[in-house]
Parts: sequence; C-alpha cells; structure tokens
Amino acid sequence: MSHLITKQTNITFDQLITLYEVSRKINSQLNFQKLLDEIMDLAINILQAEKGLLLLKEEDSDELTVQVARLMDQRKMDEIVAVSRSIIKKVEGEMKPILLQRVPDTTGVSENTSLIRYKIKSVICVPLSSKDKLIGTIYLDTTQAEHFFKPADLSFLEGFANLAAIAIENAKSYQEIEKLNTNLESQVEKRTEQLKDKNEELITAYDELKDAQMQLLRSEKMASLGMLVAGIAHEINTPLAAINSNTDMFIRSFEKLRIKLGSPDGDPRDALTTICVMENLANVNLTACQRLDGIVKTLKNFARLDEEDFKLVDIQEGLDSTLELTAHLSRNRIKVIKEYGDIPKIRCYANQLNQVFMNLIVNACQAIDRNGTLTIRTRASVSQVHVEISDTGSGIDPKHLSKIFDPGFTTKGVGVGTGLGLSISYKIMQEHAGSIDVESKKGKGTTFTVNIPIENPNAPS
Repeated sequence: MSHLITKQTNITFDQLITLYEVSRKINSQLNFQKLLDEIMDLAINILQAEKGLLLLKEEDSDELTVQVARLMDQRKMDEIVAVSRSIIKKVEGEMKPILLQRVPDTTGVSENTSLIRYKIKSVICVPLSSKDKLIGTIYLDTTQAEHFFKPADLSFLEGFANLAAIAIENAKSYQEIEKLNTNLESQVEKRTEQLKDKNEELITAYDELKDAQMQLLRSEKMASLGMLVAGIAHEINTPLAAINSNTDMFIRSFEKLRIKLGSPDGDPRDALTTICVMENLANVNLTACQRLDGIVKTLKNFARLDEEDFKLVDIQEGLDSTLELTAHLSRNRIKVIKEYGDIPKIRCYANQLNQVFMNLIVNACQAIDRNGTLTIRTRASVSQVHVEISDTGSGIDPKHLSKIFDPGFTTKGVGVGTGLGLSISYKIMQEHAGSIDVESKKGKGTTFTVNIPIENPNAPS
C-alpha cells in the first residue's frame, strides 16, 4: 500500500553526521551558481534520485523558476517541469514537504497523470524557506522501484533544505556585496578619472593664469618705464644740449684759433684766450658726460637687467636709484626725506622690488598736488625688513582702501593710471613671501609699508 506523506519523521544519527558534513561543504561555497549546482548534486547523490530540479523565486515576478536541473533521460526541460509543476505548486502553496511512494498505487493519483505516463515511481519535494518565507523548492524523482523514497529521506531532505536555504541567502548576500563592491570600484575609478581630468584642467588653467600674470607684469612694467622715459629724456636732454652747444663752440673756436695762429700779425694772447675758452667747454662736456653716465648707471641699477636671478642685494641702493629716476616728478615742489636704518642685505629679485618701490613713489608724487613731503624710512625687525613710503598728499577715501590692490582699480582717471601697479606690486610681494600694508587719512596723506622677509621661504633652491 502506498501513501502521500507530508509529516516530518525524526532523522537518524548517521543522517545528522551527513547533514553536518553537507553544511560545512555548502557554506564554504560563496559563488552563487556553483552553490546551487552543489546543492542539487548533493541532494541527488545522497538520496540516489534519478532526476532533480532546484527552483528559486524571482524577485521581480515572484515566480518559481528552474535554476538547476539534473536529468537522467532525454526529455525536454519544459516537459520535466510540466510533470513536476502540480507537486511543486502544492509545496509552494502549503509550505509543506511532499513524499509520493509507489506511484501509481498512491491514493488520489490518476492513471492518466504525467507521473504515470513517464513511469515515475517515487517523488519527494521540499520547500526552501528563510525567515518563514518561501525562497524556492527542491524536487527529486525516480523510476527505479528499488530507490523508492522513504519517510527518513523526507526528514533528511527537509533538514538539508534548511541548511541549503541558509547557504543560498548567505551566497546572495555575498553576491550583493560583491556587486556593490564592483559598482563602488567602478564609481571610484570613474571619479578618479574625473578628478584626474579636473586636475589636468586646473594645471592648464594655472599655467595660463601664470602666463597672463607675466603678461600683466610686463605690461605694467613697460607702462611704468614708459612714464619714466619722459623724465629720463629731460634729464638726458640738459647735458646733451650742453654737449651739442659746446661742440659747436669747439668747431668755431678751432676755426678762430687756426686763423689767428696762421696770421703774421696775429696776437698770441688772443690764441691763449681761445684755448682757455675751449678748456672750459671741455670741462663742461666732461661734467655732462659724467651726468649721462650716471643716468645710465642709475637706470641699469633700477632695472637690474644683468641681475634677474634671486640674489643678495642692498634694497636701499634700489630705493636711491628709483628716487633718482623719478626725480623729475618731485623736483622743485616735493621735499624728499630719507631715513634709512641699519638693515641687512636680503635675497630677492631686485628688479621686481624696484618696480614695487617705483609704483609706490610715483603714486606718492602724483598724490601731492602742489608742494609736499615724501619720506622714505627703512628698518629691520627680527625676521623682516620694512620700507615705509609716506606722502603728505590727498590721501585715500576709506571706501576705496579695500579695493586699491584689485586689478584695474584706479582713482587717477582715464589716461593717468593703468590700475595694475598696486595689484602687481601686491603679487610681487606675495611671491617674496612678504606683504604691503597701507594707512591713509583723507586730506592728510598715505603710508605704504613694504614688509620683506629676511629669509624667504619661497626662495628657489
């Protein structure tokens, strides 16, 4: 007599040992598909089934679909699933295992069913559940009478299914973590590439900015030098005019001297007088040439054309050169006071610092409308040299003080200022790890203080 068994029977000690070994084996496998294959193969081998199906619920459709099939004959997959579908559906609906023995003698099994048609003699199907929720089923069948499934097999497969469900959930979790890690790695790589591209863009932008700053620096320097040319031209014109005039006098005097010395009745005293005049003219020319030489040396010292490297220099020499080159702005109306302290030589780009001094001195002279005083003081503190340039000019409006170092800002009007002098001076001091401070009172005057480190941390190695 055959029967349909759904009630669990206690498993034997040997089966417990087998389940322990099975548990160790399947829980060590984290590859999802390999785990499913292993579960199916172990179930078939241990229970000596001929065919087996492992089905799992799809997350999207909530339908049970075949994940692994082990078929010992040539029947098509859809036929096998069709044969087992009613049994699997019953297990899915009731969440209880099913054991069919001695088919077709089993009560309630029609002779026209596919089980009879395909000569299936015994069937066992158990649910795979996790946290009281069905996640799949294991289905086994056989056509061999000597391998009929027994109640003990049902108990064993239930225990096996419980272990398999835990292993499947673990593998799913591991698979999700792996997927997240892969996505994270992909996102990190993508973000790294984006940051790399951004970094390259920033480097390019920085290089372009440096080039633009150098262009501004050159433009302002040329504008400043262009303004100085007018003063220098005046300084050069005076001795040059004297030399031109004296040269003409020399030519005339030589002509007179030749005539007097060549005349039989010429008076030697007249010749001596002419020679004295020529000697005086020569002395004047010598003084004029010395003046021209001094102007050239002053300009060279200011520009430091042969000293563009970072060198040890006396910045007070640079101040003197700058004052001499801007003397045409202060002559006959501005009293220049120099109060130089005992300061050390410092390593710097001398031509750049001279440009800062020139910008500040020119601004001071232009701030004094008529007569006034320009005072330059130098002093040293523990770590810095300080240069104060003070004027008694019109001062700076308080609302403008926060903007005076902005590129393009000027209060001098069109054609008078470029608006770059103070901005570039500020940048030069930053590159020297120094600073520029300003104090001003409207109608009282302005003091700019240039602070230069004695030991520059930005010095090139």
